[in-house]
Amino acid sequence: MAEVVDRVADEVLDGVVADVEGDVVLRRGTVSDVPAIRAIGEAVVPSTYGPIDAAYARRMLDEWWSIERLTTLVETFPHVVAEVHGELVGMANLGRTSRAPHRDMGHVADDREIMWKLYVHPRHHGTGVGSRLLAAIEELVEGSELWLEVVDGNDAAVAFYRSRGFEEVERVPGGLLPDDVWFCKQLAPRRRDPSQRPGSSQRSGSPR
Repeated sequence: MAEVVDRVADEVLDGVVADVEGDVVLRRGTVSDVPAIRAIGEAVVPSTYGPIDAAYARRMLDEWWSIERLTTLVETFPHVVAEVHGELVGMANLGRTSRAPHRDMGHVADDREIMWKLYVHPRHHGTGVGSRLLAAIEELVEGSELWLEVVDGNDAAVAFYRSRGFEEVERVPGGLLPDDVWFCKQLAPRRRDPSQRPGSSQRSGSPR
């Protein structure tokens, strides 16, 4: 099953490579992007999570945004990155609970397709980059649901995802850390037509 998912993800990501709109280019993320992805984390994490829990924000950077951890994630899960004039300004990825050795997912019984990360550099907030990254990730989903988790207190992220069709499903107590709030979006069934992949010249529209 994992090989089938990887093959389909590769096919869709091949289309993402050519997704150009204005000054923004979406493409497949690679290990060579890891330092730039880390830089996005350094720009986003303190301002986003520091006001919620400064110790938690520091832990995020030290553990989940380390070069080693990011390299493993890029090697394990499909990533989409956004560039503006050659500068990496956003990233998102997609994984499954069954392939998440970096997380304890004991509370999840099913094999969820999860967008583990979607982050945009603060200088590019409000430009539509986040929406386009989300649309590209949705193209990678094999099933009918896309899951994600938000740290309790991250009201801006909650508003963003709610406005794009996600609904809160459950909360996982964090103990000494902030709770995790899980959201899910039901995706419409689609036929995977190569002409409808992100970046195709025959596509009728572009993700916003």
